[in-house]
Amino acid sequence: MRRLVLFFLPLILAACSSCVDHDQLIRLECRPGDQQVCTPAGEPIPSLDPSSPPTMPGQCKYGIRTCSTEGWSPCSGGVGKSEEVCDGLDNDCDTLTDETYPEDHQLCGFVEGADYGVGICTPGVMKCDTGSLRCDGHVGPTEEACDGLDNNCNGSVDEGIANSTAIVCYEGPEGTMAIGECRAGIRYCTDGGFDVPCDGQILPTIEICDNLDNDCDGEVDEGFDSRGVDLVFVLDISGSFDEEIESMIQGIAPLLDDPITSTFRFGLVAVGTAGNGERRPPYQYARMVSNFVPADEFLDILEAARMIQSSGLEPTIDTMFWTMQLYPFSWRMDSQKVIITMTDEHAQTTIGKNCAEISAIAQDELFELFVFALQPHHNTFLACVHGENRRLFTPAANSETVFMQIKQIFEDLCIGDN
Repeated sequence: MRRLVLFFLPLILAACSSCVDHDQLIRLECRPGDQQVCTPAGEPIPSLDPSSPPTMPGQCKYGIRTCSTEGWSPCSGGVGKSEEVCDGLDNDCDTLTDETYPEDHQLCGFVEGADYGVGICTPGVMKCDTGSLRCDGHVGPTEEACDGLDNNCNGSVDEGIANSTAIVCYEGPEGTMAIGECRAGIRYCTDGGFDVPCDGQILPTIEICDNLDNDCDGEVDEGFDSRGVDLVFVLDISGSFDEEIESMIQGIAPLLDDPITSTFRFGLVAVGTAGNGERRPPYQYARMVSNFVPADEFLDILEAARMIQSSGLEPTIDTMFWTMQLYPFSWRMDSQKVIITMTDEHAQTTIGKNCAEISAIAQDELFELFVFALQPHHNTFLACVHGENRRLFTPAANSETVFMQIKQIFEDLCIGDN
């Protein structure tokens, strides 16, 4: 005779007294805590041991359902068959991996605008490789090369090669390319080859004092260690610049005792001077105050410049020209020639010169030009200093600022370590 086994559970008494008289037993579907194996679709398989369910092919696996006081839970953890994709797994549980995938036999790699019916362009085919898709065999358009092929797949061969395809070339000594100023050039495709001059290459040249490594040996301006400096200050002595003149003098003074100026000679030109009846350059509104003197004598000359009578015109463009070309300064042949102009006015001329002419003369004759001018006037002097903003400074009423500005100029000059 079949024995019916019933499981009872006392109904939990509620905290209130009204529940005390309603205790009763509830018939449960299963023993709480029991487990059963179930298929991925959720069908129970009571005959299988839930503690050790058998394995299924591929990624498929049985699930487990668990009994609670509410009955059997849904089947959990089961994994069923899915469409095979390229992921390194047996998705459809047929013991084969990646045997098929949606992208199989698809063409790939197409580049917009390329004609895959001409030239070297060939579409690829999607392949599944160790669980990852890749485009196999694709050849796309490239920049046209000098090789007799239609590389860009536009129906023409080697078109426009002279302007679009080149090879790197360099004819300088080994170890100098990309050192200092030296740069490789290019050879363009001509008549199906590159047997043409190397265009644009920069080869080593004789070292000159320009803060560049001209001979491409890894050193800048070597060989100039013993040269001195001949420096002319062009000082605006007009009344509106009095405060800045004082700071300039006080800022220059400490540098005259600095070891950095031990090989310097200093000269002075005053701009903004009274005409005194003269109407011909180089005496009109400017004056060569002193030829070159050693540093220890120059401070007295600066101090005396304060007493020079001033006027309202400051032809600073002219004074740069006169200082380089007309004033009888005793420039040394092997010195670094420097002119520092200090003014609170814009660039001016009374003889029709312009900054482009001044810059050309300075570059031809190896003068280094620097200008101290009020910020709004910097643009009027920019062409005088070869378009280099680093050569433009703003005058300061603080002598310490002036000191640092001028010291920086001195330290950047090509004069070696003094």
